[in-house]
Amino acid sequence: MPLFKGLSSKSTPKKAIDYITREDKAAFVSVRNLFEDEDYAEQFADTMRRFGKGKKFNERKYYHFKLSCARKDNVSPEQAHLYAQELAAILFPDDECVIATHTDTKTVHSHIIVNAVNPITGKKLRITESDYTKMKDEANRLGSEFGYTKTDFRKKAQNRRTTEESHIIMKGGTSWKEDLREVIEEAKRVSSTQEEFISHLALYGVTVTRSKTEYSFLHPQKKKAIRGLKLGNNYTKKEIDIVIEQNRHGRSGEAVSTITGTERKQKDGLGEFVTQRSVGDLERQMQQLNRQAEYAHQGLDYESESVRERERLQREQAERERIERSQRDKKLASGNAQSEQSGSNGNKSGNKKSDNYFGK
Repeated sequence: MPLFKGLSSKSTPKKAIDYITREDKAAFVSVRNLFEDEDYAEQFADTMRRFGKGKKFNERKYYHFKLSCARKDNVSPEQAHLYAQELAAILFPDDECVIATHTDTKTVHSHIIVNAVNPITGKKLRITESDYTKMKDEANRLGSEFGYTKTDFRKKAQNRRTTEESHIIMKGGTSWKEDLREVIEEAKRVSSTQEEFISHLALYGVTVTRSKTEYSFLHPQKKKAIRGLKLGNNYTKKEIDIVIEQNRHGRSGEAVSTITGTERKQKDGLGEFVTQRSVGDLERQMQQLNRQAEYAHQGLDYESESVRERERLQREQAERERIERSQRDKKLASGNAQSEQSGSNGNKSGNKKSDNYFGK
């Protein structure tokens, strides 16, 4: 079951390339249209500079794709890497690519990072909704040649489709409902609690607006949520909770693999198939991805460093609160002292008046 997912990024590619080529993660690394013995990220940058591209902050600079197969296919790291290499050769024949196959999770998977600027023409790589769908078809076709399980991502079991959706799919596109089904399927596979399921969907800007008796999902481009049953019987709360419960007890057919932020499809710029998310959400996720890559580059564990960072911030916050309390206490004590002094002066003045009065 080849899964092909992609994201685009406006950041410089160095951290992403450093991450996917880490020795503790990558069993195999290869390149296309690059010199193997020179810095890959610098070669990406040279191509951009040569054509005057990549100077703007909001300009797409690279694409990051993830390719993986079902565990039941028992794909070896060597086979997975060959599969990724051949797919990259078909999809990006003239583009600069870095290909790395990871064995650090339960499912062997490959990463393909592609320069957004073509080294021959200098044109920017643009991927439309139709292009992205064709890429998935090609991943399926090539996977079938390798003998891997094929998945028809257009037709999941018991999906309900409107006539409009069917027309879009017949034209090679993906409707927003199909987009929802895809990310829900992924969230189901990797979640073992309802909280994890909802949090995973949030990474794509999808909000679960109701979860007690039935799931309703709000697509980022829509104003009204849609009930899971409207997407198909596979997306009701009952069916989703069954899969989550199976994951919790390790009985699901698919492995619950750990997917890092850099491996998720960030729908913020990959042509028109993209799901739009708020600028704030994108900035926060990009900051997290950059931190993960930076820690990885330094040979540090992201989770451990994040815990240390939270503890440091908590200590700083506690210290600030202590200082503020101390200042408030001093101010209060000073106010009380002034009040007592004022009261004392008032009494003395009153006594003098009283003495004068009685002295008459």
